[in-house]
Amino acid sequence: MRQGLIRKGIATAVATVALLGGAAITAPSASAVTTAKCNLDEPDKDYYKIDTDRVNFRKGPGTGYTSLGLLTKGTKFTYYCTKTYPEVWWYGKVTSGPHKGQTGWVYADYVTY
Repeated sequence: MRQGLIRKGIATAVATVALLGGAAITAPSASAVTTAKCNLDEPDKDYYKIDTDRVNFRKGPGTGYTSLGLLTKGTKFTYYCTKTYPEVWWYGKVTSGPHKGQTGWVYADYVTY
């Protein structure tokens, strides 16, 4: 249910920006790291974790991108930005476990707080 609400909120924000001609004012934190693949930037959120075992951590926002490895349930994840449509993917940094310090992409349905 939480992921559904997040998707609706993201979709609303993206639609609003589109209606305003792409103009949006954002104020990400100083440590925010983003990528050109993101279409919705957010301030760093460091209280997320992986909620499913054996989740692919990828180089890009989609299953066509190379896996950087598998994340296990409970792995902590700092969220930086989102790629929406046709699916919702989160870009961020792993902050615990074997991939600690690496940045990459996780399918949003596999992340919780």
